[in-house]
Amino acid sequence: MDYFGIIKKAYEVTTRHKFLWIFGILAGGYGGFKSMNFNFGNYSGNGSEWQKSLESFNWTNFWTIWGSLIVTLIVIFFALGIVMFILSIISQGALVGSVDKLSRGTKSDFRDGFKTGAHQFWRILGVMILYFLMILASLFVWLGPLIVAIMTKVYFLAIIWGILLFFVDLAFWVLIGLISPYSLRFIVLEKYGVWQSIRESLHFFRDNWKEVVVIFLLLMATSIAFGIALTLSVLLTGGVLLAIGFGIFLASQLTAIIYGVSVSLVFFVALLVIAGAYNSFYSSALTLTYNHLSKKSS
Repeated sequence: MDYFGIIKKAYEVTTRHKFLWIFGILAGGYGGFKSMNFNFGNYSGNGSEWQKSLESFNWTNFWTIWGSLIVTLIVIFFALGIVMFILSIISQGALVGSVDKLSRGTKSDFRDGFKTGAHQFWRILGVMILYFLMILASLFVWLGPLIVAIMTKVYFLAIIWGILLFFVDLAFWVLIGLISPYSLRFIVLEKYGVWQSIRESLHFFRDNWKEVVVIFLLLMATSIAFGIALTLSVLLTGGVLLAIGFGIFLASQLTAIIYGVSVSLVFFVALLVIAGAYNSFYSSALTLTYNHLSKKSS
């Protein structure tokens, strides 16, 4: 198999069809929030002042004023999270269906891709849930007896079981990581059901395990190189922009605040677009790999 040819074609498909980047953005994972460190001044100590402050705080008045706003914000963010989760699943299917058509010379656009992803929504969700339950079950099989052995002070058995089952589970998790992308493609491109897509992806891996592992390692190396390049670019660009912002701050604080907000927004959007483009490239490479190997298998 021409591995670098697949990487090159995935790059060409991604750069020529920018609508794939939107699906790449929506299909990406969710970032976490860093914990914030606050300085409470006089409330540090033994905590008695902090406790007195909480006890004297008028919670009834607080919830009367802000309660409806807080509940509304919670509902909005919860609803937004559900919408983004749904769009993520649809976009995964949309990327696969769109790239498959484009690689075959068939026209595709955002609307067509979205329709493809939406039609396969429940099956994609089903296979995601099933893989999640498999991982959860493997954790239970590993940690359940381990915890029991520790609680009953059978430490020798706990060590043996913990080490042995860890490596068994690790191999199982790696296998899921290798076959799950192809289960998605069996669902979208072959219209298979949830269980059938998992079974066929196992057969697919059995018949083409060398090619699957090599493309996985190649994409992993590409991801590492991309991450390093992006980090260096962010540090370099961020340093220059920070220096400019400091110069503006010395001249005018208000202008510096406007500059900071504007640059941060542009920076965030740029990173979002870059991440979306790379996600679409990564998905395209896997779809092209599947198309090539499925022809070989047939």
